[in-house]
Amino acid sequence: MLVSAYDTFVRSTDQSVGKPEKVRLDIATYGLASEIGSVVSAIKKRLLAEGGDEQWDAANEEIIEELGDVIWYCFSLAGIANPQKPINIFAHDIANIKREIEGDDARANRIRCVLDPLKRDEFLRAAKNFPKRTKRMKFEDYQSIAYLTARTEPKTLVVVCLALLWQLSAQLLRRQLPAIELELNTGLSDRSINDLLGEIAWNVSALASIYKLNLSDIAQKNIKKVSFRRDRSHPTPLHDEGCLPLQQFPRQFEVAFVTIAKGRSRMYFDGRRLGDDLTDNAYDDDGYRFHDVMHIANAAKLGWSPVLRDLMKRKRKANPSIDEVEDGARARIVEEAIIKAIHSEGERLAEQRGGREPDIAVRLFPDRTEITFRFLKFIHSLVAGLEVANNRYWEWEDAIVNGHDLFHRLRCEEQGTVVVDLNKRLISFKPEVSVRLTGKVAGIGSARVAADELKQEFPSQVQDSNDSSRAIDDATRVEVIKRAVLGAVGLEPSEPNLSALQIRELEGNEISVKTAGLVRKAFWDRNIISFRTTTLRGATGEFYCTAIALADD
Repeated sequence: MLVSAYDTFVRSTDQSVGKPEKVRLDIATYGLASEIGSVVSAIKKRLLAEGGDEQWDAANEEIIEELGDVIWYCFSLAGIANPQKPINIFAHDIANIKREIEGDDARANRIRCVLDPLKRDEFLRAAKNFPKRTKRMKFEDYQSIAYLTARTEPKTLVVVCLALLWQLSAQLLRRQLPAIELELNTGLSDRSINDLLGEIAWNVSALASIYKLNLSDIAQKNIKKVSFRRDRSHPTPLHDEGCLPLQQFPRQFEVAFVTIAKGRSRMYFDGRRLGDDLTDNAYDDDGYRFHDVMHIANAAKLGWSPVLRDLMKRKRKANPSIDEVEDGARARIVEEAIIKAIHSEGERLAEQRGGREPDIAVRLFPDRTEITFRFLKFIHSLVAGLEVANNRYWEWEDAIVNGHDLFHRLRCEEQGTVVVDLNKRLISFKPEVSVRLTGKVAGIGSARVAADELKQEFPSQVQDSNDSSRAIDDATRVEVIKRAVLGAVGLEPSEPNLSALQIRELEGNEISVKTAGLVRKAFWDRNIISFRTTTLRGATGEFYCTAIALADD
């Protein structure tokens, strides 16, 4: 694989682009140090595992993946640290090694003595002609020549590489220290980033050679892994394409969340209940009763949610094996477990950000960078064997971030409508709720409000409006609807009751109602979900409204 092609890929997938240079350097430095730690951990686990002593030089997938991540951060940091003049860390390292071997000091002489003479001479010949046109350089060009300078037998060299990687990581982090700490802590020397990156590349390349791995293959696998999260150009096809229309998810739909009692909510789809009533099932009010929005987000972003498919009665019964495996109880349990695991991870990260205050809805996953590759891999491992295993990491990331954004808004509003366009993979939220319920009439109310009366009651609305006539008409319509709604639930149009009631007119004579205090309690006691209203304007400017309250016991 061409080194230049991989470098271009790293630059195109670096999400720190656009941030201040200092921030980008910090992200890349800490990222590289973290991945070096992961390499050490992966190799340690391999060596200590059963049979590890006999198979010490056999790499597993974890080692390959972690080596690839180190390479990615090496290239990223090299690009950020050298914005004006790009550097090829492989060519830089070979030049440094050549100067070191050909030096005239005691260290150079010692190095020449411990190197195999034949390999030393072969390296110096190759280094002299090492590609200066780095655009045509391949990973193998570096790996083959660099390993000629290995000074230790392979099994011991593994330990040497791990120790040096730790040390190089510490030297990178030393650059983050303030002046006084640099002065007082001199156990590590100050070295250029490029020199450090070159040595890190050498040790990663040496480990690859010991494990009989090709650096190009490692880089290719890293590209595949990173693209699985970063490349948004190819969304996964919807899993129910080609199925019977009534066994597909609707391509556009809305789900309304209505609070029906303290700590209890209900979902509505096409004017009917969607599933059972929802509670937090917890000692504290953590809003988990709204967690079904995660299932909706999964459907929108992944085209997958066996739970929502079951609630919507959209199981793919025409294909018994798909119905059993993909839409059955086991798949639903897996999805519920994943959503709980994601929620718990969000809670853990929220605690790490600085604790949580009681009674305040904390936004989980406010920044998608909180979602690590490791966590996405964990989720992906849970869906092995299911159709959703084909979905890319970025689609999972979108489902998590968008789902928790809607979850947070539902917690704050305690109601709302989730709008999905599956063809565009879009999901959005609106605080208005209007359920076209075919339910029991729980009450009827009517009211009349004259515009002249409202002018005296709301003078500021008239003064602040460029079109006072339009403003007073709108205010009068809302006022008469509020009074009719209160009448439908048996409440007087007193100032406290009017203040506890918010009305928003929607299209098609629909209204959205939001309540508080005693008005909310009256709604809950009567199981009122929605209203049908008719509003008319009289010949002399007064407004009349009739409101029918609909209950869903």
